[in-house]
Amino acid sequence: MSEHFTEDELTLMKGKYASLARKYDVTTTYVKLIADGKRKSNSKLSKLIFSDIRSTIELFTPLPKEKAQGLKNKMGY
Repeated sequence: MSEHFTEDELTLMKGKYASLARKYDVTTTYVKLIADGKRKSNSKLSKLIFSDIRSTIELFTPLPKEKAQGLKNKMGY
C-alpha cells in the first residue's frame, strides 16, 4: 500500500500504537514505521496493521460541525 497518513492523522494516533502492537504481538516501532510510511505494507500482517491504523484514525477524527449537528438533530438532542 502506498497510502500515507497526514501529520494530523499521525497526531491522532499518538498513544495508540502500543494497543495495536499488543493486538498483533509486534513492537510499537513496527506499527509506527507502517504508519509513517517507512515500512511497506506488503505482508498480510502489515496490511492488517495498516487497516487498523486507518480504522483508528477514522474513529478518532472529529466530525465536521455541520455533520455533528445533523446527527444531533436526527437523534433528538
